[in-house]
Amino acid sequence: MMEKLPDILTDGDLRLRPLTAADLTVVTAHFNDIRITRWLAAVAQPFGPEAARELLAHGTYPGENLRVIEHHDRIVGGLCVGTSLWYWLAPEFWRQGLMRRALKLIITARFIGAAPPLTATAHVENTASRELLTGLGFSIFPAPRRMFFHSTQTSESCRDYVMAPEQWHLLHPLTFRAGNLSFRPARQQDTPALAQMLSTAGPGPWPETESLTGFIEEHRYRGSGQGLFVMSDDNRRNVGMALLTITGPQLCFLSEVEDIRHRVQVMDGLASILHTWS
Repeated sequence: MMEKLPDILTDGDLRLRPLTAADLTVVTAHFNDIRITRWLAAVAQPFGPEAARELLAHGTYPGENLRVIEHHDRIVGGLCVGTSLWYWLAPEFWRQGLMRRALKLIITARFIGAAPPLTATAHVENTASRELLTGLGFSIFPAPRRMFFHSTQTSESCRDYVMAPEQWHLLHPLTFRAGNLSFRPARQQDTPALAQMLSTAGPGPWPETESLTGFIEEHRYRGSGQGLFVMSDDNRRNVGMALLTITGPQLCFLSEVEDIRHRVQVMDGLASILHTWS
């Protein structure tokens, strides 16, 4: 069974939230716009009250994370992440980057925990959707397939796309703040900076300097809230590293001064963040 995602996800003026009965008038108008439904195979045409109620019920199914997209508190579209990914956006909001932002929010949330690869399907003539998926890093399946579209009552050619968790983490590294520091996954390019930190490392999981490259790869962030992260201050200085494991975080700072300055706030912040990931 798919994991339930957070009900609310935000990015500045963009918000994702569950569909409610009060939203059905707007969503029904969207799904009676041929510019939208031309590309949505499974949406009934015309889209009436019964179809709207079925859509609302669909959002309650385990593993089907149906969300409306709000921009400046106005519903502009929606998406669903479940057995597959599908989405729509009102035409007046096309070409503004809103769907890309919404998909980054929901896919990042899905891959924070353990999850299987995510698939999406686009009509071969839906250039905007196909470019959106490839721009996010989705890989295209080798061969097209045909799907029945209610809007045309015909079977039409489509292409399937897939995103694996490790591919997503590589292309869209998870970043967050804990306490007064920013966190991002460690990379091999960080080896010189992390080697300096090892000179102050006490007892714990830290490797010898000559084993650091292997340690970075072994603990590369792959989701599930575990991995090696670099900690940076507001001046973008790398001041420490954090190893997040199922037994809790281990911290190593560049100096004793940085340790005293940041440790308590970082540990408190991590406790709150890791609780939301569990």
